[in-house]
Amino acid sequence: MSDETGFASLEARVEAADRLLAMPQVVFEVSRLLDDDESTQPQIAAALGRDPGLVAHVLRLANSPAYAPSRAVDSIERAVAMLGRDVLQRLVVASAVTRSMNTLPEQERLPLETFWRHSAYCAVIARQLAQAVAPRAAGVVFLAGLLHDLGKLLLFSQSPEAAHRAFLASLDTAQGPSPQAAEREQMGFDHARLGGALAERWGLPEALVEGIAWHHDPLSASDRHRPSVALVHLANTGAHLAEIDSRDWADAPPLEEQAWAIAGVSPEMLLQAVEDAQHEVLAVQALSDPEVGTPAG
Repeated sequence: MSDETGFASLEARVEAADRLLAMPQVVFEVSRLLDDDESTQPQIAAALGRDPGLVAHVLRLANSPAYAPSRAVDSIERAVAMLGRDVLQRLVVASAVTRSMNTLPEQERLPLETFWRHSAYCAVIARQLAQAVAPRAAGVVFLAGLLHDLGKLLLFSQSPEAAHRAFLASLDTAQGPSPQAAEREQMGFDHARLGGALAERWGLPEALVEGIAWHHDPLSASDRHRPSVALVHLANTGAHLAEIDSRDWADAPPLEEQAWAIAGVSPEMLLQAVEDAQHEVLAVQALSDPEVGTPAG
């Protein structure tokens, strides 16, 4: 399939996904305000107040043991002040996207429970690595880790048979194509590019778009965002190890060798993050299932 055909198909998929998921406009407004240093807490609180679901989620987090408030946080204004912009940005985007994606039709090839467990591991590991080497990037790599396989869930929802054929093709032989290469052969694009294109259409921050689009290929990311993309790339491999409780690199997707130096992370650091993530992942899954637990701050 030619690149031109593939990109045309990618655009069509993005348009279809955008209609299907129907992200609330308030999410974009709140995200924009949180990115704007000139915006005020009352402005942010007023925008949040237009989405009762987000208000409930924010108040629930503000009253959770992670923040242990001395008295109940009963207003969105106080919650905004307590949580801070970074945590709010993470919560608003993650909550909105996960709520939308949980409305996708159920299918057998990639159950939502499996999808969110892997995503939560990737998010936790990416944040832990960032806190050690690039603390200011911790929020964005957490979100990129949580949403890195957005395109995979869309592919398995929109074209389950084609997505499954690509998966099987990547298993044919030890020398067979990578899962991403097999997806490109089947559909003209891979799940990472699809997820990144949808995130861009939604107007999400550039660092988040690149973290999703290039999580398998960090060397293709822009110079500015390559270190944070490399963190997500490493975290994705760590997530696979965490899911099966393995510490054997052969059990996980291959890594881009240069990613270690680009991210400033050692193999020992990644394995420690895998260990730590196994104790924290249930809390993060609360972003997609409020009955699971309390999301970590």
